Amino acid sequence: MPRTALPELDRDARLSRTAQIVAFYADAIRDGRLRAGERLPTIRDISKQCDVTRAVVQDAYRVLAERGLVEGTVGRGTTVLAGARREPAGAEGASHQDGNTALRARPLSPYAEAALRRLQEMPGAPPLPAGRALVANFAELAPDGDRFPVDDWRAAMDAVLQRSGAELLGYGQSANGLPELRELLAARWRDLDPLVTADDLLITAGAQQALDLALRTFCSPGDTVVLTAPSYHQMYGLLRAHGLQVIQVPFGEHGIDLHRLERALQRPGVRLVYLMPSFHNPTGRTLDLPQRRALMEVLARTEVPVVEDEYQQSLRFRGEPLPTLRSLDARALTVTVATVSKELFPALRIGWISGSPDLLRPMAAVKRFMDLETSPLLQAALVEFVRRGHLDRYLDSLRAELQKRHAALQEACAEHLPKGCTITAPDGGFLAWLELPGPGQGDRLAELAIERGVRVVPGRVFDLHGQPSRGVRLSLTRADSRQIAAGVAVLGACARELTSEPTAARPFL
Repeated sequence: MPRTALPELDRDARLSRTAQIVAFYADAIRDGRLRAGERLPTIRDISKQCDVTRAVVQDAYRVLAERGLVEGTVGRGTTVLAGARREPAGAEGASHQDGNTALRARPLSPYAEAALRRLQEMPGAPPLPAGRALVANFAELAPDGDRFPVDDWRAAMDAVLQRSGAELLGYGQSANGLPELRELLAARWRDLDPLVTADDLLITAGAQQALDLALRTFCSPGDTVVLTAPSYHQMYGLLRAHGLQVIQVPFGEHGIDLHRLERALQRPGVRLVYLMPSFHNPTGRTLDLPQRRALMEVLARTEVPVVEDEYQQSLRFRGEPLPTLRSLDARALTVTVATVSKELFPALRIGWISGSPDLLRPMAAVKRFMDLETSPLLQAALVEFVRRGHLDRYLDSLRAELQKRHAALQEACAEHLPKGCTITAPDGGFLAWLELPGPGQGDRLAELAIERGVRVVPGRVFDLHGQPSRGVRLSLTRADSRQIAAGVAVLGACARELTSEPTAARPFL
């Protein structure tokens, strides 16, 4: 981590500036980006560059010292203490002493330590209490197994094995993936990116590997990645494991805060921007065409690459397709990540990266040393599955069902949610975002709801530091229209308790 690394302070955040400084350096120490003996920036430098008083920085350094992470010495400044990286989390999360004992018992790389620690600290949806009947499950994002086209997939797999089994059970011939699959995917993607060709695609083992490849290709430990707040929570683990710093930029009902993004891009060390422009996880929001163009105008003034995650793009059930950010990037510095795992079934670990050949070549080289290749058998079976029309029929059915479920959600919210609550109305995908008016009320809503049989994911899960949230994420993969109506009735009752609304239903605003 460069000695000049400074925190990006969010002046609108509920977390104090002192706490933000503490969280920034505590994370850097625990993740190994700041190592024993290395010095933190001087109080004067942080005060000047972050526009805060010296007292704010002094308080932050005092808290870090009290936690045993740093030591201030006259003439040497503030340095990281030996062994501090293995200490459990402080105010940002509960300690995990069993996990940290295990870390001390065996030597691990900083990558492994950071990944394990993030996995231990990552909050999730509260579990259903013992003996409590489930009313509605809005927590799971995995597709519903009852809808999987098992017989059609078996037929496609049998067909390719009978036709080319010996060839497909060996090593593939192309590091970028089967040419016929890349041709097929490129043709299906041209509504969003008219100029895309098979040469612009690299097949990966799902979208998660694609994201990892992008980080390995564009970033080095200590670099900074910009993403939205809230954002995809699994990305935080990847970023920490790679030893990367993070700047969060607000993403709300009016889109991405472009002023804050522009400021973030001016900071030294920013090497990548990660965005989810369509059916964003966790909010379900989509950037419209004017917002996409305004975003690319800001990015056009930089040479910072962009990773756009379009993991649910094929699940649009309303409105016209929108162009990818890559198709709007005249710099050719944007790559698009997509997958069939969410639209079909998770066990099919096939995703892809769309980008210029100049960007894909180093990614393909990195991938070669990671796993040699993505399974030729699964790729060939997917080609067969698509050519037989099974994928289109399955997606048509899934989109129709999602449209019904989203309509049921909006209807139930209008009936049951008290004044001041909001719900997003996505044009596709599995997700929606329910937000209450008060700070931290989303997290409390998740706790109350689980006691009554409704599972949701609290909004703090989707913040890098787990800050209290007004919102909860609702996934419609495991709840049909009847369960949605019942679940939202429970959420409405809980929300009225939290907002002191009368028990009678009120019009939704």
